[in-house]
Amino acid sequence: MTSLRKAPCLRRLAATLSLLALTGCASAPAAPAGDEQQVLLLDEAYSSISRYYLDPVSPRELALAALHNLTSVDASLTIGRQGDFVVLRQSDQTLRFAAPSKSDADGWATLTDRVAAAARARSPALATLSADHLEETLLDGSMTVLDRFSHYAPPDVAKERRAERDGFGGIGVTLNTEGPDIRIVEVLPETPAAEAGLRVDDRIVAIDGTQVSALNRDDVVRRLRGPADSVVALEIARAGAEAPLSFSMRRARIVPPSVVLTEDHGIAHLRISSFNQQTGDNLAELLRQAHHDLGGGMRGIILDLRGNPGGLLDQSIEVASLFLDGEPVSSTIGRVPESIQYFTAPHRTVETLPLAVLVNGGSASAAEIVASALQDTGRAVVIGTSSYGKGTVQNVQRMPNDGELTITWARLVTPGGYILHHHGVVPTVCTADLPDDASGIAVALSRSTGSLAAAFDKPRAKLDDAAWTQLRALCPGAHEDHQVEVETAEKLLGNRALYARVLIHAPAAVGVPVATAGVMR
Repeated sequence: MTSLRKAPCLRRLAATLSLLALTGCASAPAAPAGDEQQVLLLDEAYSSISRYYLDPVSPRELALAALHNLTSVDASLTIGRQGDFVVLRQSDQTLRFAAPSKSDADGWATLTDRVAAAARARSPALATLSADHLEETLLDGSMTVLDRFSHYAPPDVAKERRAERDGFGGIGVTLNTEGPDIRIVEVLPETPAAEAGLRVDDRIVAIDGTQVSALNRDDVVRRLRGPADSVVALEIARAGAEAPLSFSMRRARIVPPSVVLTEDHGIAHLRISSFNQQTGDNLAELLRQAHHDLGGGMRGIILDLRGNPGGLLDQSIEVASLFLDGEPVSSTIGRVPESIQYFTAPHRTVETLPLAVLVNGGSASAAEIVASALQDTGRAVVIGTSSYGKGTVQNVQRMPNDGELTITWARLVTPGGYILHHHGVVPTVCTADLPDDASGIAVALSRSTGSLAAAFDKPRAKLDDAAWTQLRALCPGAHEDHQVEVETAEKLLGNRALYARVLIHAPAAVGVPVATAGVMR
């Protein structure tokens, strides 16, 4: 390999980020023109990750991982660091790039762009990638040095995720687009679609004069959505109508409902599917509805978090605070000062009826915050199987290209003082591997007050990793819903004495490390 001491023309370029070739000065190509937008995107990503990520990580590590991911597109490439250079090899050609300092985010962003451009010039496979796909490949690569909950979402995916979290301008329908027709399968109440008179099984024929037969699914959704208060015109084919019906409506902000209420035997069963911007308000409204419907005959509440993957942290605090008066809910600890937060329910009128919380192996993140808070404070009996154990908080950064960078920046601590991550919530009443019948209910209740009670009600802040593994093994997480969980909850809520006896066996807290801080409202 030719050294810099033997190549005077290379020495003149060594202080820059110019492209260097080891095949001799005469054949050294000029540095490729930079893609300013891509450099800006990468700089923002490297800077944000190195600042906020839970563990220290440098822009150099992120950039090298990003570049290495190019080899997933073209395996003939080799990209790596060699001393003060980044080296790109393909076949018998080797190119070198002078590297910036370890923590220089802008320098590594520029270098990433230039190495990627050089690789594209030599790789037909990379050359076929669109600019968006190349950016996605690079950023996906950089995320491989982080935990699995940190990820990059390209603009189209990020737009859908923002809509799920924050709402979107639309008319309030759910569509089935799998067949030849665009058919309405749900009309959300109190939305423009409901007020205009759209119905389930209506078929959308045209949107603003454009036939939907000429549009793909994404185009249909894109045309139905738009700024709140803007107008959209639809032609609808309806069974029994001789000709298409015309509708005109103003779009409104639509937040997908995340809470469903069913009522039976004096018990309000509230299932939360996720935590978006309206979850706390929706739950409060449905609790009021349940009290109105059931009146004095309302005996208890089932808060069903089975299969709930989580969502917004602030909404989990809001949900828990509907049942806790001035009690600690959760705290977060991370590397940067902004990630250290304490959450306590405000003093106000709260729901006081007996409460059962259902969890399983699919309950994660925000769902685990709620379940652990209600369990650790002795407010609820938790029933089901061990939860997922995703006890970290992600910081979502909107990127210059309208994509999103999700960065893990804090760990969650429960009111009982244990780290939620990997440990999760182990229920007070375990239904693992039990049949959906009376015998299953009896065994579940006996576990909580009998042979397993001593293991289940130990202070969990004192458990080491081995003890946690043993505890979770006693009640392994299952991802399926089972009726035994609901019926066990109903039996407990229908018998105040039994409920009180089981509640005593909830895991005891050791001190309360969560400092008091008002919930922002």
